[in-house]
Amino acid sequence: MVHGTRDAVLLLPRATASRDHLQSLGYAVQWHEYAMEHSLCQEEIQDIEDWLLRVLA
Repeated sequence: MVHGTRDAVLLLPRATASRDHLQSLGYAVQWHEYAMEHSLCQEEIQDIEDWLLRVLA
């Protein structure tokens, strides 16, 4: 899961609550925060690519 720390659309506490709930259900959630709004950044795209290459290898 990823989230922007300046996201005004989906506030950070809601996102972390979702993460925490998934973890409480036993899901191995990987969490990343980025200094951005409700958007994408290059660092996030790179992290997603790295994750996909690991998972789909």
